[in-house]
Amino acid sequence: MANKLISHKLFGKYGVKMSYTVASSEKQSRDFSAFLQPLRYKNKLYLSGVPTELGYDGLNKYLLICPPDIDLDKIDGINYRLCFGDNAYGVDHYETVYSCNEPLYIWAIIHKEG
Repeated sequence: MANKLISHKLFGKYGVKMSYTVASSEKQSRDFSAFLQPLRYKNKLYLSGVPTELGYDGLNKYLLICPPDIDLDKIDGINYRLCFGDNAYGVDHYETVYSCNEPLYIWAIIHKEG
């Protein structure tokens, strides 16, 4: 229980506002706070990106850290969408992190769609 309070306060204070949108029902759509960060690669495999201080930024893959109650399994880009601003995102991979057998947060690799 304390884990949920801590993580929700952190997301609410330092995260960005995102939305989980359901095309068939506005009641199921919801806003939430999460951490969203572009992934930067330091090896030479992704040289087509933009050089930055930390490495090359391909501008198409992002790390998402969000509360555990967001159902990323349903994100398909048509009926269920993950949105930040005017952009929609698809989910490449995600895992739930547990503490004392309770879900603490979800980390995911996401990409911009269309």
